[in-house]
Amino acid sequence: MKRAGICSAAGMFLISLCVLLSIIDFCSFDRSFYRKEYAKDSTAERIGMSENDLYNATDVLLDYLQLERDDIRVTATVNGYVREVYDKRETMHMVDVRNLYQNALKARNIALIFGTVLLAAAWLMIHSDHRTMLKKGLRNGVSLLGVLILMIVIWCLADFNGFWLFFHEIFFDNDLYLLDPNVSIMINMFPSVFFFDLVLRIIALFTGFLVLLTLLIYKLPGRKHYA
Repeated sequence: MKRAGICSAAGMFLISLCVLLSIIDFCSFDRSFYRKEYAKDSTAERIGMSENDLYNATDVLLDYLQLERDDIRVTATVNGYVREVYDKRETMHMVDVRNLYQNALKARNIALIFGTVLLAAAWLMIHSDHRTMLKKGLRNGVSLLGVLILMIVIWCLADFNGFWLFFHEIFFDNDLYLLDPNVSIMINMFPSVFFFDLVLRIIALFTGFLVLLTLLIYKLPGRKHYA
């Protein structure tokens, strides 16, 4: 029965990871979120662009990440001058970001497949009078990811810039993500406060999922008792 518990915990962890990556995908491409953040931070005015140019430049980036276009070349009027919005360094960084995003989608699909297989295997291993073991494994899988999320929340609230820098150092093998706000339009479009709000939104939605999932697990039937 220990194998069933391990399989159920690992399976639930992978399924929850799949949901997390799906939430990241949804939040990262929610155009309404970008518009709210731009309005809150007066981004267009601060950069010296019209709102239409800012939205268009954003759409170009998001379409590029989703493989709907081959480059991020786009022009806009910035402080009265027509220019390319993104420079060479930003363009090279976005190549890395797109590769990371596409790999995350692949990881999500793999997590879904293996998570489903592990949960099915755990179910087949468990006899009807040992369902408590299955519930325990499911709870352990959710709890593990919950602890990791809690640690990330604490880190973000204590030192978001440190967390964000660590994230880039882990997932990128160069320093192209270090952009000069005096030169780069991209970094002015997406300052650290933008990503802080994005990360907290992702965590809030995922936390809601974990709470709902935990409640559902507790409602699963446990050990059967026979007369």
